[in-house]
Amino acid sequence: MAIWHIVASMESTAEWRREKAEEFPDDSRNLEAAKELEKLATEIKNLERSELYQRVETLDDAMPDDDNYDLVEWLSEELRAVGFRASYESGAEFLESYFENLQEFQRKRIDEEIDGNVPSPDLAQQVENDPTVKAAKLAYEEAYAKALADARKRL
Repeated sequence: MAIWHIVASMESTAEWRREKAEEFPDDSRNLEAAKELEKLATEIKNLERSELYQRVETLDDAMPDDDNYDLVEWLSEELRAVGFRASYESGAEFLESYFENLQEFQRKRIDEEIDGNVPSPDLAQQVENDPTVKAAKLAYEEAYAKALADARKRL
């Protein structure tokens, strides 16, 4: 599903929210949700040359068209929730959320393709095992122990 589809879905959902605002004039959330969706759609369009936009497009292109039902469902549910159960500060924040879900759907697809025999790598585990992160943790622990020892000396 390309980003243009996300934007079109946002605009369509905004129009649907405007119709709901007319149907339920006492509930201001529908009109606010429509405005938020339109703002997000505009911001995403303006991100076209950004690194985030390119990352999403690249990963999105790797997903087979016939294998994105869950992702389409997530998008539909998330857009309906905007202004009610979900809120995004910016189009970039929405794209980040979409990207994270896209990564998860890709991981699940890979796991299913290989019958779960070899699980796809866990991002948090990769970061945790990164030598730079390990070195930073060790430096922190040493600095913390030294500061604690110095503090005890002053007591």
